[in-house]
This record gives sequence, C-alpha cells and structure tokens, in this order.
Amino acid sequence: MDDETPTMDVTLWATLDEQAAAPRGDLLVHWFRTATDLLFPAGQRELSDSYALITQSMTGGQDTRLRDVRAHWPQLAAALRPSPFHATVGFHEPVPGGGEDWVDDHGRIGGRHAGRGGSHTALSAALRGAERVGDPVWCARLVGFLATALDGANPAFARIDHLNFHEEPDLEAVLNRPERRSLRESRAFLRGYSWVTGVPAELAARLGGRGALEATGAFHAVRELSAGGLLLQATETLTGYDDHRMDAVFRALTPVLPPGMPARDPARPEARVVSEAARQA
Repeated sequence: MDDETPTMDVTLWATLDEQAAAPRGDLLVHWFRTATDLLFPAGQRELSDSYALITQSMTGGQDTRLRDVRAHWPQLAAALRPSPFHATVGFHEPVPGGGEDWVDDHGRIGGRHAGRGGSHTALSAALRGAERVGDPVWCARLVGFLATALDGANPAFARIDHLNFHEEPDLEAVLNRPERRSLRESRAFLRGYSWVTGVPAELAARLGGRGALEATGAFHAVRELSAGGLLLQATETLTGYDDHRMDAVFRALTPVLPPGMPARDPARPEARVVSEAARQA
C-alpha cells in the first residue's frame, strides 16, 4: 500500500504463515469478511460502491473482477479461499451514471503472497481516521477488528499504524533487514512495534505471557488470541502514542527484537523507532 493518499491515514497489517491454526485461505476469507463488516459497513456514502480484483497466480491464470462486493460476497469468498497471489477490495463513492471513473478509494482491503514461494500471506486494510484517531471508542473498534480477524490465526506479526503506508515495518527498514529473512525469522524475532503490535505465541511466551507484559505498565491493554499470540495496545488512542510511550513499548519488547543499531534512512525519515539497539535476552 505504498501508494496511499491522505484519504486513508490508518493502516492495519498482519502476516500469516504455515503455523496458522486454520487453512490460510479460510483465514484470508475471514479477514476480508470481517473488514467489510466492521471497518467498511454499508450505509456510508463514501463506502457505498466497491470493487474486487483477485489474481490467482503470479504466472497468470484466471483473474476475478467484481463490482459491489457486498452483493457478490459468495463469488468473492470462492476466489479468496484458494489463497490467491494477490487480492484487493476497494470502497469508494458512487460514480454519477454508474461509471467506473471514481476519484479515489476511501477504504481498501488487501492480501498477497509474501516470502519465498508464497510461504507467508500478508494481510492489510487502510481507512480514513482523520479526527477519529483521538476517539477512544473508534480506536477500540480498530483493535476489536484485529482481534476478531486474527483470533484463530496465531499470526506471525501484526500492527496498526497512523500515517504509515509502508508494508515493511519501520524497524525492518532502519535495520535494513530483507523481507524474506524477516519473514523466515518472524517467530524468533519480532518484526517491529507500533501503536498495536501482534506478537506470535512463541515470542509472547519468551516475554512471560500476558501477565508479565501487563506488569510492565507499557500497554493500555493486552489481549490474548484464542489460537495463540497477543495483541498489545500501547495507548487508548492513536494520538496518544507519543515518543515516551513508544520508548516504553520498545523496552518491554526489546528481548525479542532483532539485533542491530537502527540507521536512519533519508528516504524514510518518518520511521518511528527508538534509536537504540535491542537488548537481547
């Protein structure tokens, strides 16, 4: 989603691997269905029209194109269940006369193969928060969506960010860690940290589990996922995630973060990380 515009300023990300508790195609369907229902509900004009594009294979093959995904959900689910190479659903305002020349998406859901041979599935969603990023109720709904969408997954990683449209987590960028390596090691090292961070079960255990993380005082809330893993919410709202709280999150998670000193990238000056090397356990 590196081409996002300010229309969508909140991004949600998750990564699945072969250790997911359910078939990856079923989890992909669940992500798209839950996002449609909870993040992009019917009844809002700016989200009332929609489209889907699914590419089954990077080498070609059948593509699926749909308009009005809510009305054609069975077809969309059938195209998602084989865990395709790439899938996108976009929501936008209706075009006068029913044409296809809309100006911009107001919301988007995505899924794609990641890693060597599609070893992982990268999930995403983007939406407009604007002034709502300071609303505790609205922010709680974001966390609730992630908890519902990933409850049966034990994800390898997850995060929620504000004004960060990069698929690559900030920590990976400043440590110059290649994606394939980070994906391969994602149950040995946490890929990053954000306002909300999804920690796989293996790393949660190394950190002492829910109780130990709650005791650090670094998190507003710690939620367990039924299939394993934790969601760590740093502050009540996105706007509350300041540098002081980011530092607290870093120190709570440092035993499972990858080694190395962050090096600021002039091409990505907005990266939000603590400028210290992680302390290895």
